[in-house]
Amino acid sequence: MEEVTRDFLDANQPLLRLAVALLLGSLIGIERGWVAREQKFGERIAGIRTHALVGLLGGLAALLSTALTPWAFPLVFLAVAGIALVAWRARLREAEDYSITGLVGLLLTFCFGAVALAVDPALATACAVVTAVILDNKREIHGLLYQLQAHELDAGLKLLVISAVMLPLLPDRGLGPGGALNPYEIWWMVVLIAAVSFVGYFAIRLGGAEKGILFTGLFAGLSSSTALTLHFARQSRLAPGLSPMLAAGILIACGTMFPRILLYAAVISPALLPALLLPTALMGLTLYLPALWLWRHHRGDGAIRQPVAG
Repeated sequence: MEEVTRDFLDANQPLLRLAVALLLGSLIGIERGWVAREQKFGERIAGIRTHALVGLLGGLAALLSTALTPWAFPLVFLAVAGIALVAWRARLREAEDYSITGLVGLLLTFCFGAVALAVDPALATACAVVTAVILDNKREIHGLLYQLQAHELDAGLKLLVISAVMLPLLPDRGLGPGGALNPYEIWWMVVLIAAVSFVGYFAIRLGGAEKGILFTGLFAGLSSSTALTLHFARQSRLAPGLSPMLAAGILIACGTMFPRILLYAAVISPALLPALLLPTALMGLTLYLPALWLWRHHRGDGAIRQPVAG
């Protein structure tokens, strides 16, 4: 039975991939059609049917590029882009809607259809789902943007610079006497401290001091409890009333190290788990229980306030 199924799938690969292209176009079309559901028929530039057909057309264009001429895909893409642009300009004169998001979504639908046929249906599906989610969450995305402050945007960009730009440029080898100094590892610690500070700031801002500190401690325990300790020590000097909650966060971060050890052992050598389970559980509890006590006894402290971002 499995061999028959495999033979069927192998023999009908182009047809199945075209079906995926059609379904991906329908997915994005459902989202676009739902957004414009209150418009009258004929007023929408592209709804579920148009997007489904454009996705199928992208798959056919990729198929023709393989079977006939490499020029098939770019020519069909230019034709679709031209028609979409003409429709968008006509819509612009009537509704004065300057957004090109729908136009970009339509062109992406065409590309996803081509990727489903010529590259990988799973990749095309993932991209289409992400696109549909982004299109559907317009209000939420804009809401977050309106709430973002200038110094928060600057902090996020600086974090990206030190992690994505500067860190890869540093040599990952020991320098100095005995090779004791590794620039990459030193800067990696800087990145960890900055990332913990960044996540902690937004956790406290969104969830309040109590929940934000505990969430940050749990997050930092998965990466670096040392970085969290340094960050919370600075925060304690800025807001002494938060010291008990910050101490609870540090204990949670240190305690999370032990479940992390179990996870590493389960992945690398599962045979170690029986011997590690009881000791790590006991050591984790010795940190989690004091953290719970601090949190329960100081969560309603009137002196607790959100620390100043810095």
